[in-house]
Amino acid sequence: MRKNFVFIQSANLNDLSYEALLSSPLLSEQVITQAETFEHKRQKQFVACRYLLAELLNEYFDIAQLPKIKIGDNSRPKFEKSNLPDFNISHSGDFITVAISSEGLVGLDIEIDRPRKNIQKIAKQFFSSSENSWLNQQYDPLAAFWKLWTLRESALKVYAKGVWQMKEMAITMPQQDITATFADSFYPYHQKLRQLYLSVCCSVPIHKIMIN
Repeated sequence: MRKNFVFIQSANLNDLSYEALLSSPLLSEQVITQAETFEHKRQKQFVACRYLLAELLNEYFDIAQLPKIKIGDNSRPKFEKSNLPDFNISHSGDFITVAISSEGLVGLDIEIDRPRKNIQKIAKQFFSSSENSWLNQQYDPLAAFWKLWTLRESALKVYAKGVWQMKEMAITMPQQDITATFADSFYPYHQKLRQLYLSVCCSVPIHKIMIN
């Protein structure tokens, strides 16, 4: 099996110029036209995510312009051409993040470091008993909650599953071993990236992660 490299690009929308994004040669006319169907803030978010994706493709795969994208199962975007690498997008507040895997499928989830009410109640509803036990033993339960939540979301997004299927999963902590009824292969990675909790999961082993 060829090695799987995961490339990640993250940005704050407030640091990006919408006009500069629109004029980038990395973006196709398809992106600009599609962006016009959204409201103003969603327009910038959409274009910025496509721009980050195009930057990664240009830097690591020598692709001059963003290829055509289609919507697959459960609204999961993917490239029309099957020989192109898989990618996934996540956003939280004003932050956007894009991940590309050189092999297999990739899922990505980010959450801003922020308070969340009733985390124990949410954890009991969605997490396994062993996860709840681990969560209750942590010095920082909120950080532990976001770690579990983003790991679960990233795993779901690998296989285009919805949040309603979160109960079909279990994570053994602290090893981060994931099991689920809907798939057998989960290779997760988690990192606190400045203000963000970031989790990536792939369908094949991850050999190296590069974060821009």
